[in-house]
Amino acid sequence: MAHYQNPRRTKSAQRGITLFEALIAMLVLALGVLGLAAVQARMLVETRTTNSRATAIRLIADLGDRVRLNKTGAQPPAIGGLSPYSDTAPATFAAPVTAAPVACDPCAPDQQAERDLWDWRTMVGNALMNGQASIWQVNPRQLQVTIAWQLNEYAGASLASPLQVTTTDDSLGAICSTGGKFICHVDFIDLPVDQ
Repeated sequence: MAHYQNPRRTKSAQRGITLFEALIAMLVLALGVLGLAAVQARMLVETRTTNSRATAIRLIADLGDRVRLNKTGAQPPAIGGLSPYSDTAPATFAAPVTAAPVACDPCAPDQQAERDLWDWRTMVGNALMNGQASIWQVNPRQLQVTIAWQLNEYAGASLASPLQVTTTDDSLGAICSTGGKFICHVDFIDLPVDQ
């Protein structure tokens, strides 16, 4: 004996299942789109960070050029003294001073060093978000330059003042820690030999 099925009943049950399948497909699609949006946002942040790091590298190269062009002005005044291009204390970050140094043409080597630092720190502040720099003479022939800038994720956040950065030099190179809201790049500039 054959079992009889009502075609209406089967058709109405299938309609509900088709709707349920469509809702699940839309949910999977929505999750995929949200995932792509998150990846896109992260890529944008990483691209900005990469661009900022490239700018920091370019700025350090610019300072290196300035130091090499002012051989006499870059030299420490005496044994144990610091180069005019060096800050007076390590990891001291300085934003650009608002008042420009006294204009000179031609400049004495020490005046040129002062002018170079003012111009360069101004460029750092303008080129990078909350850009600050520290220049420290690590030995008689070398300067350590650290440039720190605010991460894009913290663009509206208030910042601790003054900026505290710790740097160490180990076998892996220079490591910089700023408490999470800043990123930094550390490089070294050789002081020219004045002859």
